[in-house]
Amino acid sequence: WFMDVISGEVPNPRVQGFQPKMLFDWWEAYEKGEMGVGGANVQEGEDTARHREMGGRAAMTEQEDAMVLRSNLIDEWNRIDDNHDGFLDADELKTLLKRCSNLEPEDEVVGELMARMAGKDHGVVTRNEFLKYLLSLKSTIAQETSNSPSRNSPKGLDFTIRGLPATMAALAKPALFIGRRRSDAYDEDDEDSEATSSDESDGDSDEHGFTGKNTMLRKLHRKTPGLCAQMNISGQRNAIQWWRKNPSRMIFFAAMTIGAVILSLQDVIVKSPLWDAMVYVNTHTIVGLLIAIFCLQVFGENQPVFWRERNRGLNVLAHTVAKDTLTNIDILMQCFLFTSVYYCVRGYQVAFFWYFIPYLLVGWTSAGWAFLVSAWVPYTHGPFVTSLVVFVVCGLLGNPFNLSKFLGNPALEAGVSLISITRWSIPMSFWLYVDENNIQPPTEGKDKAIFQQYQTSLSKGTWQDALGGYWWAGLYMLVAQGFVLRVVTFIGLLVRNRDKQV
Repeated sequence: WFMDVISGEVPNPRVQGFQPKMLFDWWEAYEKGEMGVGGANVQEGEDTARHREMGGRAAMTEQEDAMVLRSNLIDEWNRIDDNHDGFLDADELKTLLKRCSNLEPEDEVVGELMARMAGKDHGVVTRNEFLKYLLSLKSTIAQETSNSPSRNSPKGLDFTIRGLPATMAALAKPALFIGRRRSDAYDEDDEDSEATSSDESDGDSDEHGFTGKNTMLRKLHRKTPGLCAQMNISGQRNAIQWWRKNPSRMIFFAAMTIGAVILSLQDVIVKSPLWDAMVYVNTHTIVGLLIAIFCLQVFGENQPVFWRERNRGLNVLAHTVAKDTLTNIDILMQCFLFTSVYYCVRGYQVAFFWYFIPYLLVGWTSAGWAFLVSAWVPYTHGPFVTSLVVFVVCGLLGNPFNLSKFLGNPALEAGVSLISITRWSIPMSFWLYVDENNIQPPTEGKDKAIFQQYQTSLSKGTWQDALGGYWWAGLYMLVAQGFVLRVVTFIGLLVRNRDKQV
């Protein structure tokens, strides 16, 4: 719910006309100390919060605050000094640092802090030295807070870590960042630039080892993986998600099987000739429609998650390629399932491999249309828009009885050839069966006129001959269509809904 509010999916009841881009201005103003939480006036917001924390009473004075702090430090001393000998040795100080920072400090860091508290060559720290050193950090914390307001710095002495006073947290802070400077996570160039910047910037570090805001921001910078690395990561994640979608995949497998059985039995009952091009119109359209509906979920589901990942460094090209590559497995399986069932029931006398190729190309291109719709159209309208598109590019523009009219006009031929799927796939299937079985045109009856109509419309136009005939022209054009549709999908994923990312 919180991410939905930030991304603009749910109206913000506290701010009328809230837009996600307003957050960046608020954060900048908050960093400068000009605005409180949620856009409130900073003076009013801080006073109100302070008043609430004190239970409705006025804020404590500096002297009262120091007395409370001293009392808390004495309590902490009693907890840490296990043997109650009045001294704090290196092991006990190490336990203290581990409690405050939740990290295991190095012995060198412990020794350095021991030297700061008690002086060099002292193996223990007295209670007075302990209190004196920690209380001396009070002004340092207040100065750092006022000079560099940040969500990473304490807002005064009321701030606590794991229930410890702020000064206790300050004790852990130099140990934490001293250890980080010694970490192998940063190379020599980073250390050199950090040292130079620390010397040139005011207040970036002090005598107690405090790391300033600028250095902290440099350390927080992360280098995102490159294209190939992200493609590998996305591929592994998508493979896991792909396997978990087997139940929904089975639904589409069942739909493909049932569709193939119904269409094949219908054609057997009505005694449709095996060369009938309208049979291919029906089967190619069914395959294209079912695969397109299935592929809508590839880029349509979990879009808010994608927007957030894109904002945090996700490579959109790696994301697109990884998802598309894995989806091709589904396209192959579903096309094979439908084609093999229909092929066996009808008893085609053609090599199955060549019979299967046009259906596979239909699935490849239809998936491209589904990707495009999911990238450019709101997901709720995706099924309707996809069904309409597939009906037009498969069932309408590629119909042999309409195709001869389109191919007779150069402008219409160009338009149909560039966007229609069955304009290319039906000639591939029709002429493959006719040529392989040496089908002779019927000499009488209605079949004679229909066969002549198919011959004319499916061989008409200049593009087919220019690209090497019906088979190679269909192969080139459908592969190119699918590729171009995927490029347009990538552009849509890259530029669409930029205002909704967080």
